[in-house]
Amino acid sequence: MPTFTVYKTDTIDTATGTALVSNMQSGQHFIHSVYVTNVYGSAMPITLEVEHSNGDVTNIAYNYKVFPNESVDLVKDNKIYLLTGDGLRVKAEKSDAFTVNASVLIEANQ
Repeated sequence: MPTFTVYKTDTIDTATGTALVSNMQSGQHFIHSVYVTNVYGSAMPITLEVEHSNGDVTNIAYNYKVFPNESVDLVKDNKIYLLTGDGLRVKAEKSDAFTVNASVLIEANQ
């Protein structure tokens, strides 16, 4: 049965990024939203990417500028699915500049 799962982080590895979701189970999983909030004192860029099971990377947002105290949904109005083995990764220049909450509908095709 499909279930919503929330993945979150408040620190981002500045060298390699932070995996929000990794190696999804078999099926199709719908990314409902990925809210990022800039908790830093100035505008900062953030990158959100899908890491596919074959090693390819698809950018959903690349160096997207988020202003101080602003929250944005990086996948709004998009219909993005994670497939078997896919993952989501966030990258930022400062490790504690953002809080990130991703809501994913697991087994959306069931």
